[in-house]
Amino acid sequence: MSEADRERWERRWRERAGASAPPEPWLVANLDRLPRGPVLDVAAGDGRNALSLAERGFPVTAIDISPTALERLARRARERGLGVATRTADLDDPAALAGLGPFASLLVVRYKPSPEQWRHLLARLAPGGRLLLCSFGRERAAAGGFDPAYCLEEAELRATLEPTLACLAYERLGPASDWLEGSIWEKRA
Repeated sequence: MSEADRERWERRWRERAGASAPPEPWLVANLDRLPRGPVLDVAAGDGRNALSLAERGFPVTAIDISPTALERLARRARERGLGVATRTADLDDPAALAGLGPFASLLVVRYKPSPEQWRHLLARLAPGGRLLLCSFGRERAAAGGFDPAYCLEEAELRATLEPTLACLAYERLGPASDWLEGSIWEKRA
């Protein structure tokens, strides 16, 4: 990620005030599909999903490029008596995940990892572990105002993930969800 991108995210989190948004509804609807065990929340922001998982007893590690977002997450976790580990890192850095894992689950919400980032992330997922992915579909870009480079494309995703993971579910959530697509994957043994 470029320094300009890093600063853009940092600025975004510095300008955001108030309470954290509620957890992603698709995640909440699929919590029973997560195996018990450590979860890595990728591009966690201020932790709306990480906090929800920690409240349900999951050990969570949250990673994001923004120190401001993760400081806010850490403060909210302390206020609620929750233990959420955080790591500020750029996922383009091959050492970003050094020393982490293995994880029973990876959570990727409203973020599209690059093929190289996927390679590093999947290496941290335990055999039989699950990936819950919920991000923008191509319809979001078609609706206007959103860069298609950040949108999921099912065939591209399958080509990237299926050598390592089996797709258990794939769902297009439609306009009410901001054109998100949710999928659940399991790492082959």
